[in-house]
Amino acid sequence: MKLLRPLLVLSGLVLAVGAFAADTAFESAFRLSLLRSFDEASGKILRLADAIPEDKYGWRPMDKVNSVREVLVHVAGTNYGLAERLGTRPPAGIDRRKIGEMMQTKADALAMTKQSIEHVRAVLAAIPAEELLPEVNVFGASAPKLRVALLPVDHAHEHLGQLIAYARMNLIVPPWSN
Repeated sequence: MKLLRPLLVLSGLVLAVGAFAADTAFESAFRLSLLRSFDEASGKILRLADAIPEDKYGWRPMDKVNSVREVLVHVAGTNYGLAERLGTRPPAGIDRRKIGEMMQTKADALAMTKQSIEHVRAVLAAIPAEELLPEVNVFGASAPKLRVALLPVDHAHEHLGQLIAYARMNLIVPPWSN
């Protein structure tokens, strides 16, 4: 009986350590997958935006639809907004509501979009897992903050698709398609 108690305690510790390791492994795999998906879509946005000639940055498929430049303004502004919803303010000098004023040329648009991607990526890489569990308001509904962490990935894929369509309509082949 004296030996049984320490064995039970040791067994419990082994199980707890195993569960912790599994949670840590899952968190690492999840975060790696999240970042890879974000990097892939965001990287393609930047490559495609670079492939589109500057004289096409004002092009829009129809009235009242964002131009190429305005899509990039939206992507950059939303990246900063989502990072803020995850608890990290934009860098000094960035007012996401006025970001379009800072993105007038192709070079400006590429630089600002890249900076916003790097910013939100750093937030996604650093946010502690336990901060992703509390419920927050996500577009009028209660959801774990994790849902907000998934939005930059969703958003990047959405606007990558939009820019691919814009490029194709202008006979521009996405660089990774060659």
